[in-house]
Amino acid sequence: MTPRQINRLASSTPGPTLIIVGGLHGNEPAGMEAARIVLSRLRHDKTPHVGEVVALAGNLRALVARRRYLDRDLNRQWTEERVAEARQAVAAATDDPAEAELHETVELADAIETIMARARGPVFVLDLHTTSSEGTPFGVVGPTPEHRAFAAHFALPCMVGLETQLPGVLTSYLGRRGCVTFAVEGGQHDSAKARDHLVAAVTVALVASGVFQKHALPDYDAQSLVLEHARGSLPKLIEVLSRHAIAPDHDFEMAPGFSTIHPTPAGTLIARDRSGEIRASNDCLVLLPLYQAQGADGFFVGRALD
Repeated sequence: MTPRQINRLASSTPGPTLIIVGGLHGNEPAGMEAARIVLSRLRHDKTPHVGEVVALAGNLRALVARRRYLDRDLNRQWTEERVAEARQAVAAATDDPAEAELHETVELADAIETIMARARGPVFVLDLHTTSSEGTPFGVVGPTPEHRAFAAHFALPCMVGLETQLPGVLTSYLGRRGCVTFAVEGGQHDSAKARDHLVAAVTVALVASGVFQKHALPDYDAQSLVLEHARGSLPKLIEVLSRHAIAPDHDFEMAPGFSTIHPTPAGTLIARDRSGEIRASNDCLVLLPLYQAQGADGFFVGRALD
């Protein structure tokens, strides 16, 4: 099984802490690969920095199986109540083992809390993901000015309001615990472009967090341009308005051809389920269409804010 800690760079000089999480879904290993590439190079070059950066692997058991999750979506377990319940279930499990993601919740929470406890400055979190559909990489921004300021460093289309549509995501949980968070969806799961986008996001986060100075990373400008070119003509800010939730008995099937952020005229066929056709009620952006076997989010609807 992959070790939980991918890499760690720690300075004797106090400063911010950056926690990078990849593979929170088991079919999304690109974030782990991106963190490994960047931090291994910095370790080899002995690049000066302050504070600490730690990269962690998410759902280890699902990563082995190459499945999004085994029993439950690990990125929907992050409320104070669910984390407490997971701790109780794991502690009580003897002859009847607890579900895989309950163990993952406890182990990942313990790893993050250990890092936060030794922090000597503000704590930033970069959560790295990929998507089942092709399309532009994007960021997910938290609710406070501090979150917006961190996100402003990334030349990506950024979604606001997505976290409120998804109770139990890791970034919301850590945001409530005082961390400044940003999630990045890099592109389609196994594409080389997705990994490149996430490498760029890690590089930008190292500077945006204050752990590294821009002049210490000679490829910083080039990596930032990778994200800017990927955004193209898409808006910088997107407001997420609604979520189309699904269940296995809905017989949901997304219409073909939708990208991650897809301008959609009113009346367009978006999907079908057991009740019939699902069409756009007005001009909108269809976001995160579901083209994989597992998941409870059929798609989201949003609009440009700029």
